[in-house]
Amino acid sequence: MHMRVPIRCFRAAGAMAVTLATLACASDAPGPDRSEGFSTLVALSATRLDLSRQVALTKWDSRQPVADPPGDPREQEVVAAAAQAAGARGLPGELATAFFTDQIEASKLVQFALMASWRREGGAPAEPRADLRNELRPALDRLRPRFIDELAAIRSLRERPDCRERLAHAAARHVDAHGLSPLFAIGLDRGLARVCAE
Repeated sequence: MHMRVPIRCFRAAGAMAVTLATLACASDAPGPDRSEGFSTLVALSATRLDLSRQVALTKWDSRQPVADPPGDPREQEVVAAAAQAAGARGLPGELATAFFTDQIEASKLVQFALMASWRREGGAPAEPRADLRNELRPALDRLRPRFIDELAAIRSLRERPDCRERLAHAAARHVDAHGLSPLFAIGLDRGLARVCAE
């Protein structure tokens, strides 16, 4: 397991239960990085990557490609819905579009790398699977308003000249605290690439 979450957050077994517990506790874990202001956003991004790992497992089993087939509107719909919701909170649509596009690209990066490693190893891990349509995608969709709330909460931090340094340190602390693999550390960096204002 690449992510450790406080035991008190768990009440049920299974891969999906673990991820949902992680989602519920994403802003609950204590730690010194909370004062930096980016810890919740980083934790939510890590939760999304954990869901991406489970998406990769379901796609591996069904031999689906990582990328949606040509003409599939889901990614565009996800980004458009996020931009609309962000606008209702007074956030720039461009920020939401960039942020959620980056989150999707981070998910793909992790999925491509995991599937390649499973091919080299001769198979995917034997562990419980979650249903893509009925469990994983709804869980991903439930993250959207939490991301938007957090983007609104860090509005002033995004404008600071040290935004990138603070965000990078917050991500590094999360990686260390939760024992994330190098792949998931890279995924975090990719998903948070355009949080700070240019």
